[in-house]
Amino acid sequence: MMKTNRNLGKLIGILFSLTITLGLSACGSSDEQTAMAKPKKPPLGAGDPKKANAELEEAVRSRLYSDEQLKAAHLTVTGDVTRNQVTLTGTVASEDLRRKAVELARSAQAGVVVSDKIRVTPKASGT
Repeated sequence: MMKTNRNLGKLIGILFSLTITLGLSACGSSDEQTAMAKPKKPPLGAGDPKKANAELEEAVRSRLYSDEQLKAAHLTVTGDVTRNQVTLTGTVASEDLRRKAVELARSAQAGVVVSDKIRVTPKASGT
């Protein structure tokens, strides 16, 4: 009976040691954990704010330039990633174009707020 208790005690000790060893090896080093936690591409707005603003502005311009009339309007786009906002300024020929510009700007980035400062000035007819 005594021998069985000793063997059981040794077995429990071995299992405990294995559990600790496996648990520690699964954790990895802090360098490995840090490397795994880093995203491959930083989110828009991370790092240099000027660069992030430029990226936001370019994303909006790209959407606006997909429409020939808006491309010809040469709207000004100013981004502010800290507020997740873009401001559109300039002049378009119709209310429909103004609305289209605002909608395209909103579609450039999820949740972006568009400050609409676009003036509508219908073109004079040539008659």
